[in-house]
Amino acid sequence: GPGSLSERKNVLQLKLQQRRTREELVSQGIMPPLKSPAAFHEQRRSLERARTEDYLKRKIRSRPERAELVRMHILEETSAEPSLQAKQLKLKRARLADDLNEKIAQRPGPMELVEKNILPVESSLKEAIIVGQVNYP
Repeated sequence: GPGSLSERKNVLQLKLQQRRTREELVSQGIMPPLKSPAAFHEQRRSLERARTEDYLKRKIRSRPERAELVRMHILEETSAEPSLQAKQLKLKRARLADDLNEKIAQRPGPMELVEKNILPVESSLKEAIIVGQVNYP
């Protein structure tokens, strides 16, 4: 018949011979210009940069208020300059350390802990410790 395989092959071959070159397609705006790998890479990098920028802008827009950060103990509650804030914090830490050292120095010994039922000991042993029969280190 008229649609025989060889006929169709011929038509196809003719069409393939007549088809426009890539350059023609590019110049007619039908196809994008062939990207050189460098340009393509650059494009991808700037796209990623833009995406990161968008993400950061969104984050900054939705960041918590100062009061919220203070409440969460992320920021110090202070009206001091940033340069003074660091000094304030150092001072606060030093005070805390002193306080802890003092508490450690004054902490009760094992005898006192046994008497106050803080250190668990068998009752017979406890009796002996409190009355002083046992030399408790």
